[in-house]
Amino acid sequence: MENWDPAVIKMLSIFMPSTFKSRAAIKPESRFVHYTTSKNLLQILDSEEIEFRNTRDMNDHQDIETGLERLQHWINNSGGAALADALDRCAPGVWNEGIKKFQDWLPGLRNETYVLSVAEHDPNENNTGRLSLWRAFEGDATGVAVVVDTSPFMQVAQALKAYSSPVAYWTRQQFAGEFETVTASILDNQQFISQTNRPVLREVIFLMLLFAAVCSKHPGLRDEREWRVLTNPLLWPSPMLIKHNPAVEGSNRTIYKLLLKNRPTENITGLEFPQLISRVIIGPTMNADAIREEIVSKLAEKNVPQPAAKVIMSKLPVRTKAMG
Repeated sequence: MENWDPAVIKMLSIFMPSTFKSRAAIKPESRFVHYTTSKNLLQILDSEEIEFRNTRDMNDHQDIETGLERLQHWINNSGGAALADALDRCAPGVWNEGIKKFQDWLPGLRNETYVLSVAEHDPNENNTGRLSLWRAFEGDATGVAVVVDTSPFMQVAQALKAYSSPVAYWTRQQFAGEFETVTASILDNQQFISQTNRPVLREVIFLMLLFAAVCSKHPGLRDEREWRVLTNPLLWPSPMLIKHNPAVEGSNRTIYKLLLKNRPTENITGLEFPQLISRVIIGPTMNADAIREEIVSKLAEKNVPQPAAKVIMSKLPVRTKAMG
């Protein structure tokens, strides 16, 4: 966040403290990982495009409902009273304005939010990947873990209008505790907040509620350590995200595609091959050798240096029977 406006950094630290800490913990040597199928990885390499999918089309379509339910429960049980009182000392009525904007946008957030999911990569998983994420693949699909540089996800590019955030795996008590921290921080920074332009403050409240709703999941899934890059074409239209309506069995929803192309003048860098991919780990499969050969060949076409050294077979056993 060293290139961010100091006022933006301070606002993030006040209104989204856990997100602020998670962003600050990402170092230049940190890596994210995108779990997908080997077939999809080859399509990404061929097309040089990445897809943003509707949250209602994700593996667990209830993902977004968990966050919305947590937030609504907190609001309905007077959770916002202390926070509203703290804000009223700085800008009377601005909390209600932020809440109203969130409620007005709720149908659009539910139906028109699109995400690209990655996870924090642990160097200890360089040769194996994460077992809990391999288990998400079904049938004959072979999973691969694509380890990538974090820098494209940390940039703020106004032209792209897609924003990254860590996912929170909070209980109800932890959810409420986050907003208690926000309240205390507002009280500690009353002068700064009082001097903030009211429309900006209203927007920050709206964004705080939006990310709390859209980037929350069940606490039992915390091992995923997911980050989401999210966009909403109704809220943040961008010419860089291209609308598609693929004829995919089981889904008739729209997707948005982003061309993996650097645009330095727009502060979009690190998206192109060969820089983007650090490593590919092949998950449990009976066809690891053939899949590895195909991926190595495709990486070589994209001028990725030493592609054979970057494609690893996890050699995890393939389970043919369920536990029990």
